Amino acid sequence: MKKTAWIMAAAIALAGCKKYLAEEPNKQVSIKTVSQLEALVDNAPLFAYETNQTASFSTDDYEISRNLYRLNPGAFSFNSLQYYINSVDGVASLASDDLWNGEYKKIFTANLVLDNIDKVTGDDATRARVKADAHFIRAMSYWTLANYYCAPYAEANLQSLGLPLKKTIEYTESLQRATLKETYDFILADIAEAEKVAYDEVDPRRAWRVSKKAIAAFRSRYFLFTGDYPKAVQQADLALQSSVVKLVDFKTIKPGVSRNYSNPAATLQYSELFTWSAQNFLYWKEMYYSRYTYNRSWYAPSASLINSYDAANDLRYKLLFIPNGGREFSIVTPATTRYTFFNTGYYAPAGFTRAEVLLNKAEALARQGNAGGAMDAVNILRASRLVNYTPLTANGKDDAIKQVLAERRRELPFTMRWYDIRRFSVNEYTGDEISVVRDFYNMTATGIDVNTPKTYTLDAKRMLVPINTVEINSSNGQILQNPY
Repeated sequence: MKKTAWIMAAAIALAGCKKYLAEEPNKQVSIKTVSQLEALVDNAPLFAYETNQTASFSTDDYEISRNLYRLNPGAFSFNSLQYYINSVDGVASLASDDLWNGEYKKIFTANLVLDNIDKVTGDDATRARVKADAHFIRAMSYWTLANYYCAPYAEANLQSLGLPLKKTIEYTESLQRATLKETYDFILADIAEAEKVAYDEVDPRRAWRVSKKAIAAFRSRYFLFTGDYPKAVQQADLALQSSVVKLVDFKTIKPGVSRNYSNPAATLQYSELFTWSAQNFLYWKEMYYSRYTYNRSWYAPSASLINSYDAANDLRYKLLFIPNGGREFSIVTPATTRYTFFNTGYYAPAGFTRAEVLLNKAEALARQGNAGGAMDAVNILRASRLVNYTPLTANGKDDAIKQVLAERRRELPFTMRWYDIRRFSVNEYTGDEISVVRDFYNMTATGIDVNTPKTYTLDAKRMLVPINTVEINSSNGQILQNPY
């Protein structure tokens, strides 16, 4: 990457750490060539990662028992616990919001590219592809933000508060929230522009660049979430035609990577994925579009998540759920399981994978009453995940939906669970709703009283993540808080 592009990337990354949308960005950088803009969209560390505390801590996939916290209070950050109990005031009053800031940095970068793409020198083919990348980056970030800070997609919610739609790099552009419908319309418009890219297939060397197969994978998710099940199946089938993106047979993943701990001495066994850095996991063969949730803390899986696996045969359980894995965070008592994927367990896949696309197809088929087709899609996935594999069968529509959703939870814990909890709460089917209940301690914005147990239940209003108060105050009244 050229030095000038590195300077631009650094300037973008540093802009607005505390109040991103209200901070005037540094634009005093000369952009002259399309290769400079291509260097920006090739900045994988900016676009491929999201620090997402809601995904990590707010769902029924995560659990901290009272006893675990009481004996190990230093193992859990106060900020993450505000997300754990799904506080409104506690989350809103944090110093900053990494997900909000991170996605708007990506949006600013995309807008910077689009603002300059027709002004710079360079060949037209590269220009067209970089322009498509910028539109897709922006669409992906708005999709992510909409599915955390706005109401779930439903006809009744379309006129509710959407997002501030930043379409340019101008500091003076309005920060008022569009409607949810306007937000989704803007996402679809960006996707339509991105689809003009000449590349059909995923580039295995740069899976963070857009392709028509990645767009089909995105649309399979989009249409599943918006309830258009025939289109979800159609787009899944298009994505599954990829000759590059493949399921990884978990039987080929090497187990037995040892890590030693002291005080008292212990040796734990991880899979090889535990040692993979970005040089490895950015090229995970299942990815249509590289995106990973980053959690510098740790994934403490709930009993209900752990119990959903066939512990004897499911390699996702054997390789990724580490008994006594709390030792990585100096937890000795009680012995605590830890969920790990890539790079010491800090990164988990959140982008579109072949596994997710199969599950999107399976769920859409099940909801249309095609139980046999749904099980066929699920079984393709399970054959790559289990030893002593036996195909699943379903007794009708309801059983198919139940089995597909159980498989979805096992395959996509943490990174997709919040999305699913929200959409299940507003669709017409009543058999999939999820209750998130926390048996913890009384917690305020300033402390935790371990002498006072308290039960917290996620309600429909709190399925909208509170917008950070710093952002609201800095917008001079333009950004409205969600109605709680």
